[in-house]
Amino acid sequence: MSETTETAATLIDPARLRVLVVDDMKLIREMASAMLRAQGIGTVEACDDGSTALAALDRLAAASLSCDLMLLDLNMPGMDGIEVLRHLAERGYEGQIALFSAESARVLRTAETLARAHNLNILGFVEKPLTDSAIGELLRKLSQGGAKAAINTAEPLSEAELLDGIRLGQIEIMVQPKVSMQTRQPMGVEALARWRHPQRGVIGAGQFIPLAENGAAAEPLFEAILGLALRAAALWRAEGLSLQMAVNLSTANLTRLDLPQRIATAVSEHGLKPADLVLEVTESRLIDDQTAALEVLTRLKLKGFNLAIDDFGTGYSSLEQLQRFPFEEMKIDRQFVGMAVTDQAARAIVSSSVRLARKLGMTTVAEGIESQPDWDCAAGLGCDIAQGYFISAPIKPDALPGWIASWLSRAV
Repeated sequence: MSETTETAATLIDPARLRVLVVDDMKLIREMASAMLRAQGIGTVEACDDGSTALAALDRLAAASLSCDLMLLDLNMPGMDGIEVLRHLAERGYEGQIALFSAESARVLRTAETLARAHNLNILGFVEKPLTDSAIGELLRKLSQGGAKAAINTAEPLSEAELLDGIRLGQIEIMVQPKVSMQTRQPMGVEALARWRHPQRGVIGAGQFIPLAENGAAAEPLFEAILGLALRAAALWRAEGLSLQMAVNLSTANLTRLDLPQRIATAVSEHGLKPADLVLEVTESRLIDDQTAALEVLTRLKLKGFNLAIDDFGTGYSSLEQLQRFPFEEMKIDRQFVGMAVTDQAARAIVSSSVRLARKLGMTTVAEGIESQPDWDCAAGLGCDIAQGYFISAPIKPDALPGWIASWLSRAV
């Protein structure tokens, strides 16, 4: 999965958050502002069009402040929401964005896709009329992972800083469980990296993994994450828990021809077998050097490791990747799973992905299961495994046995 969420242990105090409401209708601005304040948001500012919103961001930046969340209407006179997204991308806006509009869910989904293409942080979208529950759900997502207020990133992170952090043992992992949608039994976990910085606080992988890609930190960071993941899996095995551990491979990993033997050696040293490890690859990472990637992944498969294609459906050559590489697990991207309940197009994509995976003999993992309706929809479409906050937020490895007992006692 895409590593952008934080754990329940790092929830953000809503009183510390700053939210910008952008809508041309005064009544909507007042309603949204009142709902936000009623849920404890510390600072809410309302803007009547895109130009005013951009000016507000400039004013905040001049005061060394930032916006945690922008609630952005799409259909506004003058500068509409789509144009605002382009300007936000040009300015390097790092806060979260929630789109809201009376337009159809299909239009909202298209706008969300555009925002992601601009590399903006999209928290989700809300259809008008606004409700307290919809606002509450957005704030829950913001608190759990979207907000950056708790992390001091006034100064950009550097590769040298990351290398020091790795050397000093500041990299940690959390794990997010995956469960069978048919039996509810825990099937495995995904390792998610965190950087516990002594000055900046806990930094999510989405902020430092890109810094490491193809640089000097790529290999030592992977070694650190893999070592932590294997150590945790070995401890669980000693306690009688046999769960697969999933670890993400980076672009740099896929060009290292010695990677299969290095991973095999590390697994053996921890008393584990290749089948205990799932190696996840985001499909967009396969296009850089397909020859090297094909060799590395094929050799990993021959050694008995499980291979998963992550964020399936978000790249430009998904079907080609399935034909070319020896994947046995398909992780369907959260942006489709999360909308499948209400959006016909997203539901069709999930359903088609499941059917395709079955024909290819692949297991499907539905990412981003965050509610009972998400679970019911994904299960109804035939997904095999679920992962998301409805099952569990990322947790510390030593908390997994307790989580398993709690999960198995729940009624779904």
